[in-house]
Amino acid sequence: MRRLFVAIVLFSLSVCLWSQTSPAPQRTAEEEARKQTGMMVRELGLTDSLQMDTLYRLHLKYARLRRESNTRQEELNRLVLFTGELKQILTAEQYTRFMNAQVDSLPRHRQPFYGRRPPRDSDKPTTPSRRQ
Repeated sequence: MRRLFVAIVLFSLSVCLWSQTSPAPQRTAEEEARKQTGMMVRELGLTDSLQMDTLYRLHLKYARLRRESNTRQEELNRLVLFTGELKQILTAEQYTRFMNAQVDSLPRHRQPFYGRRPPRDSDKPTTPSRRQ
């Protein structure tokens, strides 16, 4: 009986502690743009201050748009527009490095597959059975 009581107390204590954890604070559009710009500066090794400022303004613009509405279709449209504007800001080498980093950051099951698919067991040819 005592063990059951201790188990119930520990369980209720853990539930109380778990429910008191606060959600992650929401970042403002400016903080989000600053963080994304900083990540790109480090990732691509950008040194041109004009290019960094333009990148910050681009990230800020799309962070604000993202806050206004967030349907799947609008997100895809924003992504296409963002990459188009990004291509104009970055050099060809920087843009290629950025896109390669984007593909590398995808989860393995989401990465595009180029080439032949690996054979499955069901693709192996079966030997015809001998008739007797």
